Amino acid sequence: MDDVMIEFYKSKDEQAFLERWESAHGTLTEEQTDELYADIADAIDEAIKSEKHELGETFMYEGVKVGRSDFNVFHSLYLFEAPKD
Repeated sequence: MDDVMIEFYKSKDEQAFLERWESAHGTLTEEQTDELYADIADAIDEAIKSEKHELGETFMYEGVKVGRSDFNVFHSLYLFEAPKD
């Protein structure tokens, strides 16, 4: 698999995701957050390739909304912004 990563458009988008995640799964250390982001990158990459997710839709990971997805080809980076709900 290619090395893909995730990033959030705005820090408030990331903060909102982390609050949702920690509400559902508990507090994370910085190392756990890095591992979670790597796992999310792998999961969305697989979901895109298997056509289970389309860019522009809200991506869910382990029952938590990560955000609306996009992809930056140049940086091999999945981007997320707060879901519109």
